[in-house]
Amino acid sequence: VRGRSNLDVVTGALASRLEFSDATGGEPRATALIYTDADGVERRAKLSTNGEALLTLGAVGSPQLLMLSGIGPEEHLKERGVEVVKHVPGVGANLQDHPAVLVSFNSEGKAAAKGKSHSSQVKLAGSTKLNPVALAKWLIRGVGPLTSPGCDHGGFIFSSPEARAASPLPDIQYRFLASKTISPDGMSTIAEKFVGQKEAHPDGFTLQTICARPHSRGQLRLQSNDPRDKPVMEGVYLEDERDVQSLVNGIKRAREILAQESLSPYRSEEEFPGAGAVSDADLADYCRSTVHSANALVGTCKMGAAGDAQAVVDSDLRVRGVAGVRVCDSSIMPKLPGGQTASSTIAIAEKAADILESGLTVSSMGSPSSSAPAPVAS
Repeated sequence: VRGRSNLDVVTGALASRLEFSDATGGEPRATALIYTDADGVERRAKLSTNGEALLTLGAVGSPQLLMLSGIGPEEHLKERGVEVVKHVPGVGANLQDHPAVLVSFNSEGKAAAKGKSHSSQVKLAGSTKLNPVALAKWLIRGVGPLTSPGCDHGGFIFSSPEARAASPLPDIQYRFLASKTISPDGMSTIAEKFVGQKEAHPDGFTLQTICARPHSRGQLRLQSNDPRDKPVMEGVYLEDERDVQSLVNGIKRAREILAQESLSPYRSEEEFPGAGAVSDADLADYCRSTVHSANALVGTCKMGAAGDAQAVVDSDLRVRGVAGVRVCDSSIMPKLPGGQTASSTIAIAEKAADILESGLTVSSMGSPSSSAPAPVAS
């Protein structure tokens, strides 16, 4: 890759906006990308003739860059002081994610559990440094806590008879973690607490309960016309009461699973939601106050047919209404898959590569294509 003459990799850069040609007589065409480099200098990457910009910034970054470039819902862009290039109302709409909550037990007073949690093995006690024993196990034998992403065991269930009757597909996913959470938000436990804490992480175990097929739909909007300002996500979690009920039922089933006799040598007190959360109302309140992302944001540059007013890209990943821009990431998914989105996103990227490469190969009719894409930028 390093030796390719047609590839430049720029790190530490922030994309600000795409520039477009005058739309007189046709669609506006992308002509350049404006970005700020690692030294804070604004630069302009010019597209080659008939070149294309491929957006792979994900379900947050891709719609943000499109809107900063003037492609999106017209009224919203005007409110944020962005000059409108093309009114595409679906940009930023249809935002979906898997909402998640936790059922977590500590292992206090359980001798069999001491040192068994992944989180208690990864770091040196009293330090933020990596445990050299764990590192050596991974490097030499390929075993130990560093071989695990932390939640590599789980499954899918129907949370209730009603859920089974409503769909042939399970509505709940479980991810088991051989670790106790410090807070009911699993992401903050990792990002804010575990990484920086010096004290030993308590032993325990957790079942993350995920609404695999949420009904809620949110939207992403610009906070301002400054690309450094993070966009705002609205209404993506638990806006539909069916999602709340699914999680409530999922917590009940999770408790049944974690109450199995085989876990008794490791199970002490339930910390989250806690023994005091008994009724459906209690559990619903817990879900609403602790819901967090299961890291599956999709949908904000939805693929769809020409007659779909909310469709942002066509079947060849081209942004509707402009030329020279494609979106090649999870934001194009019209509907959130019922599991992890990584494999689906990889498939989208592979398909995008096939679409681009097809202009360089013999078509299915046996004749060479004349639409070979130009280099992306010069």
